[in-house]
Amino acid sequence: MGLSGHISFNTNTLALVDRIIILKINTEEMQVETLLDTTVEQAKLLMNIGPTGKSAIAMSKLINTPVKPRKLLNVKEAIWNNYKLVELENGTIEVLLNDELVTPSKPYLRDIAKELGVSILNSNGNPFNTRQLGSLLLKTIR
Repeated sequence: MGLSGHISFNTNTLALVDRIIILKINTEEMQVETLLDTTVEQAKLLMNIGPTGKSAIAMSKLINTPVKPRKLLNVKEAIWNNYKLVELENGTIEVLLNDELVTPSKPYLRDIAKELGVSILNSNGNPFNTRQLGSLLLKTIR
């Protein structure tokens, strides 16, 4: 996603909204990334309000603004050597090495798969994405 573009809102109906969440779908890693998760009042601080009852948040403001999303729950965990693999409730796979989060996860998952003798390729010969490989390793280790 580039820095151009914007997300539009109808200011006449914002009073009906409790929270604004803007998501980005990362098709390469099959992950949903949270660009904004905040109250309407906080989101209005980012908006350019137009005279026609429409307002917008520029994508450049979302890309350059750190997001503090709510803490997601762990749904699966497995420990292997100094690694802890965690699947979050949204399907994201996290890897912790000596209790420190390491990113990106995929290279670490590939290393673990190699050590466990687990293929990083699916039945069609294509590489697993992060979620697929992480899920497979969680099952293997458990």
